Amino acid sequence: MPSGYITLYKNSQRSFLIYIVANVGPRGSTRPLAVAYRQGNDISRPSQARIENLVTDILSLLKVLSESANRTSLEAERALATDWYRECQDADTEAKTAAVPDSPQPPFHSWKDEWEPIWQPELPQNDAPREFPFTCTCLVSGLLQGSKSTRTGDVQLQPLSTPFCGDCVEYGMVIIDISNLEHVKYGIVAFPVRYMADAVYHSHYGEWDPVEDEPPRKEPDTVLVDERPRVPLSILGYLSKYFPFMGKDPKVLELEACPHTGDPRVLDYIWPSTQQNTSVDEPSEQQRPAKCITM
Repeated sequence: MPSGYITLYKNSQRSFLIYIVANVGPRGSTRPLAVAYRQGNDISRPSQARIENLVTDILSLLKVLSESANRTSLEAERALATDWYRECQDADTEAKTAAVPDSPQPPFHSWKDEWEPIWQPELPQNDAPREFPFTCTCLVSGLLQGSKSTRTGDVQLQPLSTPFCGDCVEYGMVIIDISNLEHVKYGIVAFPVRYMADAVYHSHYGEWDPVEDEPPRKEPDTVLVDERPRVPLSILGYLSKYFPFMGKDPKVLELEACPHTGDPRVLDYIWPSTQQNTSVDEPSEQQRPAKCITM
């Protein structure tokens, strides 16, 4: 039978950095008004559960940020942000923040293994004053109103200068653009995690079957897909590329009907080009990847 170093299965990233942004930077460039790390938990076995949580979170955020009762306060903080970023640029005092560290991934599970929910430890809360507190409140409120399983400690506010790293297996990124509160837009930047290992398989197409084939002898490596473009996608853009079997889910179609941004310029400040990994340096199915640094 054929054998080789192959992908056993892939899954959506478990957690996400959520950025609420607007065109409040120099010359109308995009800058964050609020940033939060939304920690995910694997409380059910199906791989689509992570995607369902992502969709629910984004829909909840769009609802909160589009509510007419919140518009005046959001517009006021957006105006303040324009002045704040201008002052930071003039004084050359824009802060630099370390990226959110990566996390070890759940171990490989065969279909025969008994499933147990995997809860990550709750994150410490930081009560430090925020530059734009109302926008931060909307961000936290929207995330806590999303999935019923979300705990307070699964949402942690981050500094506005927190960068996104495109090489972390734990988390992807969601952009919520409030430049126009009549049409709040979202964008998804996420890359599936592959579980890769040496395996023997029956298929002549290089695919491992979890029922017919034996599990790997060693714990698989967890690596991102090779191509990681700097372009925000709609939910169907993301799913059609990586998980087409979920394209007809009602919640997915509801989110797809919402405005989304596909402009890569919204990522310029958040995902600095110096942190971008090119596909030339990425592992292929035949190459063994280097382990990501985790904390």
